[in-house]
Amino acid sequence: MKPSLEQISKVYEFKSFHFLKLEIEAFPHLWHYHPEIELTYIKKGRGIRYIGDQIESFEEGDLVLLGENLPHTWATQGEQDTDLQCGLVFQFPLNLFHYFPELSYLANFLKEAEKGFHFPNPSQAILQLIEGFELLNPTQQLITLIELIDKLSKEEKTVISTSLVHDYNQIHRETSRINRIKGYLHENFHQKVELEQIAQMVPMSPTYFSAWFKKSVGHPLITYVNKLRIEQASRWLLTTDWDIAEIAYKSGFQHVTHFNRVFKQEKNMPPSTFRVNHPKKP
Repeated sequence: MKPSLEQISKVYEFKSFHFLKLEIEAFPHLWHYHPEIELTYIKKGRGIRYIGDQIESFEEGDLVLLGENLPHTWATQGEQDTDLQCGLVFQFPLNLFHYFPELSYLANFLKEAEKGFHFPNPSQAILQLIEGFELLNPTQQLITLIELIDKLSKEEKTVISTSLVHDYNQIHRETSRINRIKGYLHENFHQKVELEQIAQMVPMSPTYFSAWFKKSVGHPLITYVNKLRIEQASRWLLTTDWDIAEIAYKSGFQHVTHFNRVFKQEKNMPPSTFRVNHPKKP
């Protein structure tokens, strides 16, 4: 797939980093990449997070660090608690931490984020630095950014993407057709997905499309669609009283047994156990 290249470089004529407080009705599906490191904190909002070859749900409190040129997007989906979604985004070049020998260990940490890091339980100290950042003057912000990355380097984290399927040259070789397919599937995963119909959107023969999609995305078409369905189903399990069969059908599965099998493959437990083991969310 061809993510769009986000141009941030002009910011660095005046600052060493870019900070953005994004408040919007919905995060759009904008699959993109950039050579800058990115730290994103979701203050408000729920949906699907796409990073590299991974598809996962996100909600308020989601904190992710992305390495250079790692394609990504956060896309709003499902019921929302507020009218506006809010994300706090930090973007900066890796060489910012190369300027100072004392920070070489942080440069190494940021390099290790090439597949993305998710921080499941960030400390209050980290959250306070993030949420108070916009109130600081530029000098304080630079010092705080360094402190923030230092604290993150010692925090519990998990790797997000399972493989390095994207580098700068590879991204440029990919076509924009997959981006169209991904956007369509994000909106229509709950409907019946026909290989022939999807292939015609490109257009390609079904056989060629199947091989091309798997090579570009890292998953066969049906696996990719099922991942989207399971993430939506997971949210409904935690936010509704619908029975499992209803959730299965609403997610796009035609048989409950198939839904249960796929859910267990993705979440390592059946949906009934998932619902019991996770606290119900408003």
